[in-house]
Amino acid sequence: MEGETIQLLLVEDDLGFAALLDEWLGDLSGRPAAILPFRIFVTQVNNLSQALKTMEDTGFDILLVDLNLPDSVGLETFERIRDLEVACPVIVLSGLDDELLAIQAVRSGAQDYLVKNTIDGNLLFRSIRYALERHALHQELEQAREQDRRLREQGALDRLSDRNVSSIAARMLGIQELKGGYPDRFARIVAQLAEILDKLLQMRTHKIVFNISDDLKRIAAELFVLRCGPRDVVDIYLATLESRETPGNPIKNEAVHEECRYLAFELMGRLVSFYRPYALGGDG
Repeated sequence: MEGETIQLLLVEDDLGFAALLDEWLGDLSGRPAAILPFRIFVTQVNNLSQALKTMEDTGFDILLVDLNLPDSVGLETFERIRDLEVACPVIVLSGLDDELLAIQAVRSGAQDYLVKNTIDGNLLFRSIRYALERHALHQELEQAREQDRRLREQGALDRLSDRNVSSIAARMLGIQELKGGYPDRFARIVAQLAEILDKLLQMRTHKIVFNISDDLKRIAAELFVLRCGPRDVVDIYLATLESRETPGNPIKNEAVHEECRYLAFELMGRLVSFYRPYALGGDG
């Protein structure tokens, strides 16, 4: 972190208090590097709508957010920011010394809760530094957990599709695996599934409704024509995950994994439905 500039978004409608915070933050940036190994650059907005728009255009390292704004009040302010799955720590501010609200905010994911009339430069300094350090540690732990979960999931998927058996059967039947035999089609199908995944994530965060059923059916039909099997679906799933994971954002990656896992099993089920009439001796 040494020598870095920390981008801080201050969301505060009280201009007098915002100026005081900005002054304190300026004083913090002037501290010796041994005490504060980074400089702080502040962007200040007056309401939640401005904050949400600014966050779309700029990546921030930490947010300092008043809970009571002209367009949002109380814990809902933090929850709307949290729902964006921001990959940075959030410190909440409040004019109320409300212990229950403080506990709720921290349990909901805030790094700290500061009461305005108790803040001074030293307290602000400690809160920002500890929030950044705790967040960095939390990310490292989440990444380690995600790696472990992915390895376990990969093992389960390998057992489900059994690459060795699939490869032997494919050679006996003169069938090539999709990834190795038809790389262009494989890449196109991965791109299609990634687009469906994006729709699912939008449905999850913005409550938008998309009809993905027909899209999945078309992909399954193409996989059937190509005589693909479970191993191919697993390969498509892993490639789609890799295309949509965001390094350093475990919250977003967890959502990506959940929705992509759903798509993989849904796609596998639809592919099986195409093969079922043939397995039962029908003519399709």
